[in-house]
Parts: sequence; structure tokens; C-alpha cells
Amino acid sequence: DTWKALMQEKKVGKVRSIGVSNFSAQEIKDMTEGGAELPAVNQVEAHVFWNQEKLRKEMQELGVSVVAYSPLGNSGFHGEKSGISSDLVGEVAKESGLTPAQVMLNYLINKDFIVIPKSVTPARIDGNANWELKLNNKQMAKLDTAPQKRLTDFPFRPGGKFFFSEENLKTMTKKLNDGTEMPILGLGTWQS
Repeated sequence: DTWKALMQEKKVGKVRSIGVSNFSAQEIKDMTEGGAELPAVNQVEAHVFWNQEKLRKEMQELGVSVVAYSPLGNSGFHGEKSGISSDLVGEVAKESGLTPAQVMLNYLINKDFIVIPKSVTPARIDGNANWELKLNNKQMAKLDTAPQKRLTDFPFRPGGKFFFSEENLKTMTKKLNDGTEMPILGLGTWQS
């Protein structure tokens, strides 16, 4: 059983945390039946247009943190006026003084997701990392009205380049259910 093997690797100190990707709450319950350890994280596609609200709440009840991949919605790839190209996100960006990408990331972090946007452009990576949580309740509610549609279905998301200093990492973390601190904004490979 793969999960038991991963738990053993954690027990002997080869890994600090173990998690899953694209699991439902029921799959996690089934997997941990009989006393198996809960995953620290469940990595799923999530963004303004696929906010995974039900799954997020279920994971919160289980004590599993949710990591959002494709948090910008990949609108360019799909040729749709969605994601950072959407009128809705643009309107909130203008109101808040954030870029559309920052709005999308802000939205998820406000909903207690850990986000891992992908970019290879240093200016975009810097823009994704340098901002404050600014969206107010009205702007969050406006984004909650976005039509929900899954945009991506990739089995693999290549990592980016690590751009945080150790000092920034210490202030931008979330404590996982196993006590491990993980950055709330991952810009590539999470380094120990």
C-alpha cells in the first residue's frame, strides 16, 4: 500500500510531510481508515473560477491543508476570457490596486489555501510574491459570484525557481496538521 510506505518513510525521517493530490474527502477517509495518518496536504486545482468551496470545507473539517495548483486559472492556455484575463478579476484588480494575478492569489489565500502559481518570468514571480492581503469582504463576495468551471487537467505541473529568502519564508507559512510549517505561497520547489 503506497500510503503505508509513505508513512514509513516519514517515520524513519526520509520525508517531513506526506500529502495527496486530487483526493476527495471520502477517499482520504477511506485511506486513513484503521488509524492511518492523515495527509498534511491535498493538492487540487483551485482558482476564482473553480474555488473548490465544498472540498475546502471538507478538508478543513479533516484537518488537511489544501494546496491550490493553477491558481491563476490558465486562461491564456485555454483561450477563454477567464482567469487573470476575466472582466471580473480585472474589475477587482482596479478597485484594490492589485494586479489580476495578485487578486487571484489573494482570493485563495483569504480562503485559507496554500497557493503555488507557476511563472518563469522574474518580474511576474516578484509581483506574485510582493503584496499584502488587501481584498475586502465586498471584493471577496464579488469574486465568489464567478461561474465555476474546471479549466485545467494536467497530471504534471513543472516547478519553478525558488525566489524567497529564508527570512520571508518564516513569516509566510501555514502550520500543517503534522506540525510542519509550509510556505503559503510556493514559487517552485519547496526547499528544506
